[in-house]
Amino acid sequence: MKKPTQATVTISRGYARGAKDEARLRAAGVKTIYRSDKGEAPGKFKMRKGEYLGVVDGLRAFGEAKGTIIAAVELVHSWGATIIDAETKLCSRRDGAKMMGQALGPNRPSAEFKSMQAASVRERVKGRMPKREALIIWRNPKLSVSEAIELMTKWKQATAYNVLGKRDVPAGRRPK
Repeated sequence: MKKPTQATVTISRGYARGAKDEARLRAAGVKTIYRSDKGEAPGKFKMRKGEYLGVVDGLRAFGEAKGTIIAAVELVHSWGATIIDAETKLCSRRDGAKMMGQALGPNRPSAEFKSMQAASVRERVKGRMPKREALIIWRNPKLSVSEAIELMTKWKQATAYNVLGKRDVPAGRRPK
């Protein structure tokens, strides 16, 4: 069997965990897609020798347990087919160890999640004085906590302690 390269791989069918994975496979150009949430497990369909089964998120599509993943990969390989990640183009025959490591490792945040997280942070800190400027006021020993918070635009006391830390001001009355 010829080694697959990014230019020669044509994914004939796909395997998805759910609707989101199916949409990602369709975006990658896969037409026939089997879904595990609909009971279409790797034993319920069969592939021909030399075909490529497209997945997203690597071997994680077959489950979370090592035994389940190995059983699915061995079944697909016994047919003469190869599993290809539709987005990263990793091949189960060439990059099996890397794919297994990613499947058994912690979930990585997707690009969509990262952008949503960044938007949430931007919305939360909208109009707030920048951290660098706030830190100068926060560490000023001549100001009390309430005076410092008053000078720091849109900062609350709890947020200041959480983000900026302790004030590094000696305890007791401040000098006049």
